[in-house]
Amino acid sequence: MPCYRTGTLRADLASTTSPSTATYTGQKGGRLIGFDAHKKVNRTKIHAVVNEESAPIAVTIGKGSEHEGRKLIPLMKSISIRHGKGRPRKNPRRVYGDTKYSMDLNRFYLDKRKIRSQIPSMAKKRRPGRPRLLDKETYKKVRYTVERFFAWMEDFRKLTVRYERLAETFLGLIHIACIVILWRVLR
Repeated sequence: MPCYRTGTLRADLASTTSPSTATYTGQKGGRLIGFDAHKKVNRTKIHAVVNEESAPIAVTIGKGSEHEGRKLIPLMKSISIRHGKGRPRKNPRRVYGDTKYSMDLNRFYLDKRKIRSQIPSMAKKRRPGRPRLLDKETYKKVRYTVERFFAWMEDFRKLTVRYERLAETFLGLIHIACIVILWRVLR
């Protein structure tokens, strides 16, 4: 069955306020924008789950200041794949993710749902108990699918720099881009 990978793309924000938007009562630059201390800019991150053909399964956005590991559980809950007759599939058999998703909460969630995880650990000190095995060769082979999906997403210039104030509008544009990518993959 399919394996799912998670990854993030950071979309830059072009925030220039004009006199007409100075009276806006919300947060400057729109919602779901946070300061990414690593890149030292305000950003919106795109979180995605893709299959082995780099087709998007689930996509969401988050603040730049929010830790990426917190978005894994909502992404996993939003997976719904129809396959023939019967209920749609909710649980993948295996999940590949980068080190940002190696939080204990995510690992406990995946273990509880009997999903095998191939996520490298960021822990500097060894923990008691049996260590989690990571198949590095397979991980390297399948990791490119997320990178390929985000390279396809960067082809849509409207998403590379976020001009939309409303997060819903930006997410709608991301969904349109995912539909085009899905159409290209299935063609």
